[in-house]
Amino acid sequence: MKRQLDLLITTESPKMDELSSQLLGNFTLALYCASPFKTKNELNYLRLEWGPDFQQNEVGLIGSDDVPLLTTSSAELAYQQLAALNGCTWLPTRWAKDKSGLHTVTDSTTLSRPLYAIWLQNSDKQVQIREILKTNILE
Repeated sequence: MKRQLDLLITTESPKMDELSSQLLGNFTLALYCASPFKTKNELNYLRLEWGPDFQQNEVGLIGSDDVPLLTTSSAELAYQQLAALNGCTWLPTRWAKDKSGLHTVTDSTTLSRPLYAIWLQNSDKQVQIREILKTNILE
């Protein structure tokens, strides 16, 4: 099987030996909802997929008996459904600043998540990848 991957940006470190990676930095997630002064137990949990590492810790961050009302990999979709579903979800704080009608859940915390660049060690695009990695994407 031939694998094709030029460059992947992800929150999970690679688990395969043939991949190289570089930590690009960290970003902050906060638990947001569409109404001010809400607590977690007043809201339905909307799961935004942040990967297996995040999911392992997720239970301690929300109610252990909270079954997500919605599961998606789209921050925009989760954001759009917050008011309609009386929900809350983990969103990047920098992204959320540009959105209207978002409020942090009062009894929640913030989380720091890593961001990695991943590529094949034997990639023929090493020069281009190194150039791209000079750009700070977290600013």
